[in-house]
Amino acid sequence: MDLARSAKNTIRFSSLAPPPIDKYVPSCKSTTYANSTQSMSSSITPAKTDVATSQEITGFNQTKRHWARGFLWVTSVLLIFDKPFFSLVTSSCAVYTMHGGKWLSHKNMKWMGASIVSFCVSLYALAMGVESNFVDEDRAYELKTTLSIKHRVAEIIWGGLLLLCLVITVKEHVDKAIDVTTSAVDDLSKRVSVSKDQKKLS
Repeated sequence: MDLARSAKNTIRFSSLAPPPIDKYVPSCKSTTYANSTQSMSSSITPAKTDVATSQEITGFNQTKRHWARGFLWVTSVLLIFDKPFFSLVTSSCAVYTMHGGKWLSHKNMKWMGASIVSFCVSLYALAMGVESNFVDEDRAYELKTTLSIKHRVAEIIWGGLLLLCLVITVKEHVDKAIDVTTSAVDDLSKRVSVSKDQKKLS
């Protein structure tokens, strides 16, 4: 009887014993693998987002420069034709367009400087023109002519320089486009000649 009871007790204790550790090992491995893959994916995604944002910033600055150059084209023509009020409006639009761009870019700094100078020259010409209009021609003819000459000289000099700078920029873009087209044509002609030679040999 004692032997039977001891056998039953051993069977009960063996049934209450916890399962082996090997059953939990695969789950631990799977969780660690999942965590490692998640950390790797999270470490890779910021690089992609940084590249995308840098590309967006580049296009953003280029668009701003295009708009600023358009406003400066109008500003230069208005300055040459003695329209300081309207040139003041267009130059202020150019300054507002460029102020949100990247400040460390030399291209943005160049066009931002041109926009600021155009705004200052337009403001100076407008002030000199208003003062010359208020001066009586009979009492102060020399002062009136001096004020009118000053604002016209400022308008013509800066308007001409700005127009020259814009024309040079357009010429640079045209030269780049011509170089790209000529290189593409040369590559195409080389491929055609190579294909003809291969056909002859075959």
